[in-house]
Amino acid sequence: MKSTPTFWQLPTLAAGTLEVRLAENATEIEHAQSLRYKVFVEDMGAKASNEMHAAKRDWDEFDAVCDHLLVVDHSLQGNNVVGTYRLLRGAEGKAYGKFYTAGEYDISKMMNVKGEILELGRSCVHPNYRSRSSMQLLWRGIGAYVTHYDIKYMFGCASFPGTDLEALKLQLSYLYHNHLMPDEYRIRALPERYVNMNLVPKEECSSPRVVASLPPLIKGYLRLGGYIGDGAVLDPAYNTTDVCVLVKTDNVTDKYYNRYSLEKEGGNAE
Repeated sequence: MKSTPTFWQLPTLAAGTLEVRLAENATEIEHAQSLRYKVFVEDMGAKASNEMHAAKRDWDEFDAVCDHLLVVDHSLQGNNVVGTYRLLRGAEGKAYGKFYTAGEYDISKMMNVKGEILELGRSCVHPNYRSRSSMQLLWRGIGAYVTHYDIKYMFGCASFPGTDLEALKLQLSYLYHNHLMPDEYRIRALPERYVNMNLVPKEECSSPRVVASLPPLIKGYLRLGGYIGDGAVLDPAYNTTDVCVLVKTDNVTDKYYNRYSLEKEGGNAE
């Protein structure tokens, strides 16, 4: 398993007892996997192998080639990872030969864009830490990472809980009508997994109530000017309906790294 990083660590980014940094060894990655197991398997009902249940960790092949962004709480003993994001740079993914998102979407257009790209995934925060400070720390960490590696585009899957399309028709239609990726780099669901998102007319799905009902992570991407790929994908293993998100990094570095400071946040966790 990859111990990250071998030559670079984030600058100090902290709020109270919380700090965001990259995992530095296999044990810290396993702590992130334990958090993922709690959130995805225990809380959300994702399916897991017998080995994962026995270890109480969520893992897959990409863990070995990704960087793992962590929010740690220094007031806790033992496993103190309370938030995590998995990061796979374009250069690393191309060297490995595939990206996680490619299992659901045709990302060939992303492979041809100018500049470095970054795949985001496996984002989760412990239920007791789903505060503004925790999410800002994760995004400030991503902003620092993006700046260091000069990343131009970020992409990855984001999820709605459940696979009931009737229950999600307004939200999926809103994303389709209002945030569809430009054609030049539009990511499209694989034909065998493609689920139409254009389920109701634009005027029926664009109310503030529909926007407010979007998952927090998707709303966060949209606030950064994010785009949504063409087609949703049902993921029964994780009991989710997935969409693909693309974000140009200009807004991320400006909002979450260059502009925010500990003084503005008061230096305290919420």
